[in-house]
Amino acid sequence: CRYHGWAYDTAGNLVDVPYEAESFACLNKKEWSPLKARVETYKGLIFANWDENAVDLDTYLGEAKFYMDHMLDRTEAGTEAIPGVQKWVIPCNWKAPAEH
Repeated sequence: CRYHGWAYDTAGNLVDVPYEAESFACLNKKEWSPLKARVETYKGLIFANWDENAVDLDTYLGEAKFYMDHMLDRTEAGTEAIPGVQKWVIPCNWKAPAEH
């Protein structure tokens, strides 16, 4: 976690917590691994779902796939990713772009 400095191994297990002895003496690291999600892809897009009872991605997308296909299949090569970092300066508070 970049914000708190907690470190996880490649299997998702919590392995290090800064100031654990001083601040988190009763912390059980086994209870703080990230949640496991079902992951599916559609045309190069990656979707994750934490609801074990949710329908599969194909069913969930339903008729929206028609519109997604028009957007994602504009060229014979399919979706093209532009490399590098894309930055924009937006005159708003931090929540506006995150929520919209």
